[in-house]
Amino acid sequence: MKGQWQVIVGIVLAIIIAIFAVVNVDSVQVSFLFAKVEWPLILVILGSVLFGGLIFFCLNIVRVNAMKKQIKTLENDKKELERKLAAEKSRKVKVSEVEVPESAPKPTV
Repeated sequence: MKGQWQVIVGIVLAIIIAIFAVVNVDSVQVSFLFAKVEWPLILVILGSVLFGGLIFFCLNIVRVNAMKKQIKTLENDKKELERKLAAEKSRKVKVSEVEVPESAPKPTV
């Protein structure tokens, strides 16, 4: 359900950006460090949106990779703890087999 809402919000935002870009078709002067160019405002708006989306995508990839690494570490920790728990349970079982119950009669000398 969460994925559907994200798609719907994404489509609505894309429509709003497209309408905003189409309404603003005048040429504007864009200054870089070493040059000035005149571009239609629609290209500046769409380029800015695409560049922002690219930055968001790259940051999201970094976050997903960090989460995958954390999941792998936690899974390894879980396996180690399960191994230790199994070893401890088997040790306790062996000890309990050797123990003499208290209700058994004590030998007399």
